[in-house]
Amino acid sequence: MTTALHDTVRDKVAGYLEAALGRPVDVAAVPESTALSELGLDSLLTISVIVSLLDDAGVDMFEHSDSLVTPSTLADLHALAARFHQGDDTVTTSTATTTDELRDQQAHYSAKLAYEMDSFDLAQALEDGQDVVVVDGRSAAAYEAEHIRGAVSIPHRSMSADSLADLSREPLYVAYCDGIGCNASTKAALKLSTAGFRVRELIGGLDWWKRDGHPTEGSSVACRVDASHSSTCGCEG
Repeated sequence: MTTALHDTVRDKVAGYLEAALGRPVDVAAVPESTALSELGLDSLLTISVIVSLLDDAGVDMFEHSDSLVTPSTLADLHALAARFHQGDDTVTTSTATTTDELRDQQAHYSAKLAYEMDSFDLAQALEDGQDVVVVDGRSAAAYEAEHIRGAVSIPHRSMSADSLADLSREPLYVAYCDGIGCNASTKAALKLSTAGFRVRELIGGLDWWKRDGHPTEGSSVACRVDASHSSTCGCEG
């Protein structure tokens, strides 16, 4: 790779990382062997970077998905970007199949990965000590009965500029509620985002967190996903 090409690739990768992480990354000062997880990229953010990279290069990711390898280090990411600049025949662009519909789909799924998180990735982020705050957007009573271990209770109905004023702007806030039948997490995420915080919504909520075997705490089980599902749940906030 020529120096000019390397600089172009490096600048592009730096741009993708900044967009994904919400902060600049000086890739020139980071060893090529650095794991992407050390830069703050979890699996969802890594996929988001790949989607942005391929979309920027005009690559038909659906036609060539079987030849793409998910990068694990900064060197892998640079190689992936350089591959398209060098015109590697194993992955080519296709203006015939990269339609507006495909681009809309790619934007949709990229946004989902950027703004949502599943229980596995949240548990991994917490285990890795990432700067994450888990927010229970349900009622205080529902939180008291059962919640994700370590989560903080901020009912979405109580959220306002004043009530959120003392929160740090640095962490990623992950909002959740009971599960797919509850939208308190969506309301909480919207209010946090409107207030200027970085936020993701936990898909599946407390229900799927428990189904995946992750720990909860509280005085009792707040909700059961069966015919007895009733006003004991905190969806109403």
